[in-house]
Amino acid sequence: MAVFGADDDQRPVVMGRTGRPPSVVVATRVIRLAAPLGPEQGDDGWEAAWPVRHGEAVIGALACRWAAHPTADAVSLARAAVAALAPVVSMARHGQRPAATGDELMLIGASDGIGRVRRAIDRAGPAPFPVLIEGESGAGKELVARAVHSAEPAARATVLRAELRRADRRPRRSGVVRPRAWCVHRRGGRARRPFEDADGGTLFLDEVGELSARAQAKLLRALQDGEIRRLGETRARRVDARIVAATNRSLSDEVTSGRFRADLRFRLDVIRIDVPPLRSRPEDITELARHFWRLAADRVGSGAVLGADALGALARYDWPGNVRELQNVLASIAVGAPRRGTIGLSAMPAALRDTATTGFTLDEARRRFEMGFVRAALARAGGRRSRAAVDLGISRQGLAKLIDRLGLTAERAL
Repeated sequence: MAVFGADDDQRPVVMGRTGRPPSVVVATRVIRLAAPLGPEQGDDGWEAAWPVRHGEAVIGALACRWAAHPTADAVSLARAAVAALAPVVSMARHGQRPAATGDELMLIGASDGIGRVRRAIDRAGPAPFPVLIEGESGAGKELVARAVHSAEPAARATVLRAELRRADRRPRRSGVVRPRAWCVHRRGGRARRPFEDADGGTLFLDEVGELSARAQAKLLRALQDGEIRRLGETRARRVDARIVAATNRSLSDEVTSGRFRADLRFRLDVIRIDVPPLRSRPEDITELARHFWRLAADRVGSGAVLGADALGALARYDWPGNVRELQNVLASIAVGAPRRGTIGLSAMPAALRDTATTGFTLDEARRRFEMGFVRAALARAGGRRSRAAVDLGISRQGLAKLIDRLGLTAERAL
C-alpha cells in the first residue's frame, strides 16, 4: 500500500508506503482521471487505487496491491481509509518532499545488494554528514541521492539543478562529462549559485570524480571553511549545506593515480553507499522489468504484458548500461507493442534474443558461472580487488589471473 500526494503537474509523489509498493501508473491514472480504479489484475498481482480529495480538488491517491483477488472487506477498508487520509495529505503537501517521486521505486528488489543500499539510505538520511555514492553509470546513483535526502528528518521543499560552471571553467569538448549539482532548500527560484542556494539544505554533486584540479581545490576550501567567495568579491559568505556526492569512478583509485585530491576524498567519503550494478542482482530484473513495462506501456496506450520467455531473456542479459539501459530497452519495445496480448521473445532486441541460446559446453557453462561470480564479488566490494579476493577466498594475484583468463577488462570487471 502507498499514499501519494499530487504535485502541481498532477504527478504522484510518494508520501508513505508499506510492504511491496504498488504501481505508480495506477496512482497517476487515478489522480488524472479523478476516479477510482480497480481492483484489476496485473501480471504480478491485483491493484486498486482511489483519489484523495480536498473539497472538489484531487490532492492525492491511495493505492493498494494484493497477491490474490482482494476480499470485499479489504476493499471496503481501503475506501474508508481514503476519507481519513484527506486532511493528512492536505497538510503534508505544504511540506512535501520532492525526492520521494515515483522514480524511487526503481530501488525495488529483493536481492541482498539492493537491500544493503536501502539500509544504507536509512542510516545516512538522519546523519548530518557528507555522503559519497559510488557505482557504475546507469545504476541509479542520483535516485539513491534523492532517497537519502528524502530520509532526512527535515527535508526541504524545492529541488533545483545547476551546472558547476563557476567552479569548473574547462572548455566544453565532445565526450567530456561535466559535473552538475542540484540543491534542496527552503527558498524558491532558480539555483544560479548552488552553494549559496543550498544553504541550510542539501547539495548534490554528480560525477564529482570529473572535477578538474582547480575545481577540486575550490570545493575543498568551501568544505573546510564553510565559506565561499563570489567572483570579484573579497567578502566571504558563510554556507551550511550537506554534501551528497556521486561518481562512477573509485575515488580511492583516482587518488592513487593522482587524479583526485586525497584530502577532498576524505572530506566527501564519510558515509559511503556502493550501488551494485544490475548484473550482480539478476533476481531483481524481473520485478524492475515489470515496473518499467507498466510505465512505458501506459504512456503509449498498450495493454500488452511481458511473456515468460521475454522476461527470461531480460533476466539472462548482462546489462552493461544497468537499470537505465533496461528502462530504455523496455520503452523502445513498448513503442512497437500491440494494444493487447503477450510480448514474446521475438519482440526483444537481437542482443537479448541471443541470450536464449542454451547449447553450450560444460567448459563454457563453467566460464559463464565464474564470470558472473567474479563480477558479483567485485560489485559487492565496490570494485576493490583486494576486498573482492578476500570474499572469493583467493589471493589478489589469483584474482588478477582469473580476471585475465576470463577475458574481463578492468572496466568491465568493475
